[in-house]
Amino acid sequence: MKKIIALALSLMLLIGCVSALAEAADKHTITMLGAFTITTDKLPEGYKMNVIKNSEMEYEALITSPEAGKPYYVLVMNFSDEWDGVKTLDDATEDDIREVKESFYEVMELDDGDITFEDGKTVEGTPLLIARTVDGSFGAVYAIYNSHEIEVDIYHAEENEPVTDAEIDAVVAFLTSVQFTPIEK
Repeated sequence: MKKIIALALSLMLLIGCVSALAEAADKHTITMLGAFTITTDKLPEGYKMNVIKNSEMEYEALITSPEAGKPYYVLVMNFSDEWDGVKTLDDATEDDIREVKESFYEVMELDDGDITFEDGKTVEGTPLLIARTVDGSFGAVYAIYNSHEIEVDIYHAEENEPVTDAEIDAVVAFLTSVQFTPIEK
């Protein structure tokens, strides 16, 4: 009887450990320059995050699906002297926001009116700027946090396929689930 109880307890402990490991594997935590961490557990279903670059000044990751034809996402975070002292987009001036919007037009080589912008917020209230091309070929979600630019660009695997609202919304859900935690020094 003692062996059966011991075996049952061991099995329960093993199941608990596997469950905890699976939960931890779904969480992604990134530390940025020792200034803050971001944590999320809401990557789009089936997607994995692969670090491309992790230096003192920049973090870049490719977020991909194993399924063919799914869009992929590029997450870029970097410190910016332009935003030194700016905590979030709420602290930016109207001119600063206008310049961010203009940069999307320049990078994408598009004309005025070819991109729509809307505001969003993370669960912790960090403001987001959501950019979408009118033709659906590109989407991006942009934020500032403690002088760092954070951007997720959305690309479709098939070059001529438009990025759908649902695919863009998946990135918005990913970023709105992000928890920003300053590192106390």
